[in-house]
Amino acid sequence: MVLGTANPGPRALTFGPLLKLKKLPFNDLIQGILAVCEKKLENPVEIEFAMTFSPPALGLLQVRPMVVSSQIIQLTADDLNRDNLLAASESALGNGCLDDICDIVYVIPDEFDLAQTRKIASELAGINTNLVEKNRPYLLIVFGRLGSTDPWLGIPVDWGQISGARVIVETYLDDFSVEMSQGSHFFHNLTSLGVNYLALPKTSKFKLDWDWLSHQPEIQRSDFVRHVRIAKPLSIRIDGRASRGVIQKPEV
Repeated sequence: MVLGTANPGPRALTFGPLLKLKKLPFNDLIQGILAVCEKKLENPVEIEFAMTFSPPALGLLQVRPMVVSSQIIQLTADDLNRDNLLAASESALGNGCLDDICDIVYVIPDEFDLAQTRKIASELAGINTNLVEKNRPYLLIVFGRLGSTDPWLGIPVDWGQISGARVIVETYLDDFSVEMSQGSHFFHNLTSLGVNYLALPKTSKFKLDWDWLSHQPEIQRSDFVRHVRIAKPLSIRIDGRASRGVIQKPEV
């Protein structure tokens, strides 16, 4: 591939001229922004920016720390089919092991009402505030697209309303099944902050153990949300390379 249009052949629109010809100090500017942000956050970062060419101007839109676990986790297909699992997924985001979560917050399947998702968001926020104040990380289980701007597709929370969640599971109901949030802007923000995520869509062969959840000791219950606490922590493993994840119930 060569720059310009003088040579014959198919055309490809690329950023080659911007990066190679140096008519604008683009490379130096981006490297400088990255260096300043990484120094301030003390971590590698990813940035979003917008740029115009006439006149040349660059605006920084967002900076996110890149929190990447160095743990090597390997989950096989057999691991996803073991007994004593609360949930398993072949569509997971994140990486690492968690063995300190005893609190589970979930939307009650029999009470879920798509017309009340804003109220559900408010109830989640109240429980989140209480758990954050007590420094208790938790597992969050919801239906539909968490963080959706459309309340008919899921629960329209913002990050502050679920900031204490360390693991999020999105699943479905028989009469409510939408495309999961994996890959959305909202979830890229969550995973950049070290929050792990498992999707259990209707097409998944893995199911969540609702019966086990319903028998766990209740700490708080509202119209649509239930908070339970187990005596021994869950064992959560996310294999980021294979996009696999398991949540194992504690041994009795």
